[in-house]
Amino acid sequence: MTDPGDYADEIRRLIAFALELPPERLTDTTPFDDLGMTSRQRIQLLARVEVTYGVSVDIDELDRLVDIRGVAEVISEAVAAQHAGG
Repeated sequence: MTDPGDYADEIRRLIAFALELPPERLTDTTPFDDLGMTSRQRIQLLARVEVTYGVSVDIDELDRLVDIRGVAEVISEAVAAQHAGG
C-alpha cells in the first residue's frame, strides 16, 4: 500500500475521532487549521499514524501535515522507504 489514497480513509477516521468531528466533514484537502487543530494535535497525529502504520516519520515532515492528503503522502512515502530499506 504505497498510494496515498490508500491511507486517506483511515487517517480521516483518526482525525475525526481526535477532533470529535463527523468523518464526512473532512475532505482530503480540508485544512487542519480550519478545523481548529493545534500544532500539538498535529504532533499527536504524527505519533498516532507512526504507530498505526509501523513507520518512523522525521519531525521535519510536520509542516506537510496540513490536511488529510498531506498526511497520506507522508505515510505513503514512509511506508515505501521502509519497504525499500528492508
